Amino acid sequence: MKLNAQLDVDVLALQQDDEVTCLLTFEAPIPVEVADRPGETLIVVVDRSGSMSGEPLDAVRSSLHALLDRVKPQDTFGVVTFDDTAAVTIPARPIRDHHVPSVHGLIEGIRAGGSTDLSGGYLLGLSEARRNLGTTGATVLLLSDGHANAGITNPLQVGGLATQAHDERITSSTIGIGSGYDETLLNEVATCGNGSHRFAYTPDDAAAVVSEEAGDLLSKAIMNAFVRIKPSDPALLDGIGTLHDVRRWIETDASGDKVLVIPLGDLYAGETRELLVHFSVPAVAALGHHQLATFTIDYVTLPDLVAQTITWPMAVNVVPGDEASGRVPDPTVTTARLLAETTRAKKQATEALSHGDSDTAARLMNEQSGILGAAMHGISDAVQNAAELRSRLGEEQQQLDKLARGAREQDTFRSRKSFMEDVAMESSGRNDAARRNRSRNKRDF
Repeated sequence: MKLNAQLDVDVLALQQDDEVTCLLTFEAPIPVEVADRPGETLIVVVDRSGSMSGEPLDAVRSSLHALLDRVKPQDTFGVVTFDDTAAVTIPARPIRDHHVPSVHGLIEGIRAGGSTDLSGGYLLGLSEARRNLGTTGATVLLLSDGHANAGITNPLQVGGLATQAHDERITSSTIGIGSGYDETLLNEVATCGNGSHRFAYTPDDAAAVVSEEAGDLLSKAIMNAFVRIKPSDPALLDGIGTLHDVRRWIETDASGDKVLVIPLGDLYAGETRELLVHFSVPAVAALGHHQLATFTIDYVTLPDLVAQTITWPMAVNVVPGDEASGRVPDPTVTTARLLAETTRAKKQATEALSHGDSDTAARLMNEQSGILGAAMHGISDAVQNAAELRSRLGEEQQQLDKLARGAREQDTFRSRKSFMEDVAMESSGRNDAARRNRSRNKRDF
């Protein structure tokens, strides 16, 4: 895995409180395809309630048939279905132990039923995943088109199940189908489960999204990645924050020192992930080189299952105040921070849409679009990657304009789901170009 670390400023003013933002960029390799890669465990949990009848369930069945045809013999595959009750439709076992024609027959036999006990289906899917945990963990992929109206319906409670499962090496990803599903609940599951949340508006979308997400899950390049931040001064610990929506906790290392832990989970082949870490730095009393923290990134590479560690000492120079006043923040980090602020604006717009306030949502997007436009034009030609940064800001500006148009022209249920999908992708730092393009190019709103 390739790590790139950049600070927005690398000099601090002597005897003055200051702040520093660090941008970490992780690039997962693309392993050579080998037949004997470790097997993955994938449990698909399918909503078969009455509202899924017809095209939605037809699309899900088609996507499951296609998925079955692409998994490897060593991969473990199973399907759980639910309406008002949950059932194991296809018991999880390695593909080599399945009778594949019979599995296709079981997929074709999935039929729509009653109400929506989503938590019951999800819990049974987690049980199947725990029973089949492999060296690479397991993934539960949850598909639903409705609101949970039986079992546990509180998003925070269901999210708590996903958090617990993730601590057991089970990732949870979700796909919402149509415009009637509960995006708050599905997004909570994906966020707490360190997975992805996608919006499939049409049956064709559903088949494509299942293929895309399952393709990622079956092409892991890095697993169990963790970032650990050990400040040089323990007093700094409370001033360390993240500008992405990621889990974090504090643990004690072997030396008895407090360390901030941020789990990144798994990275897929060719994926680029970002993490913005912000430091509030109390006044430093001495001039010269000053190490703020040590970053340690631990992960396991696939397919060889080798544990790796990258260590990076984060340091700045402390200079007189008049010298520090002339510093110019790194435009790459500044752009990343601006994009994080844009995600926060989208969250505010999403909340406005939940109250039916499409005018406020559109206004927030238009205002942020103007901010991005000004920033884009403010990037100097002297900046080495000026064209790349302008292109990224321009892409985001176009997306904001599209979301604003959707807020004005589409019903709030549909537009809120587009907002939520964008927020879910960007807030976790899982927003590389390939992922953005495949989700944003599916619809013009």
